Amino acid sequence: MTESTIYQNVKLDYLELMSDGDADMKKTMLEMLLIELPEEFSKMRILTDDQNWEELSMVSHKMKSTLAFVGNDEMTNTNKALEKKSKYEDDTYEISDLMSILEKNLEGVLSDLRQEFDRI
Repeated sequence: MTESTIYQNVKLDYLELMSDGDADMKKTMLEMLLIELPEEFSKMRILTDDQNWEELSMVSHKMKSTLAFVGNDEMTNTNKALEKKSKYEDDTYEISDLMSILEKNLEGVLSDLRQEFDRI
């Protein structure tokens, strides 16, 4: 197993585990993350702005497994809170702020993922 690089915005232990030391598999998984994360967060922002809580809850739920590969605790915890608030339509006025936290973290996460992708 190769030694992991330390990044500021991601912790790739789970990605390493799931790729089982296979560089091609890891690169494929990173590529998927680099495509999926911006698309899904863009979709979540639109759903937030449209106050489509039911659909937002579903997309946020799907993102839980994706964020496991990223290993950013702030994003994971924020997404969990966003999913709960949108699912139960509880304190929905907080959802936009939660989306802003996710978006704030996204660029740093993508930068680290790109760096890891290029490193392989």
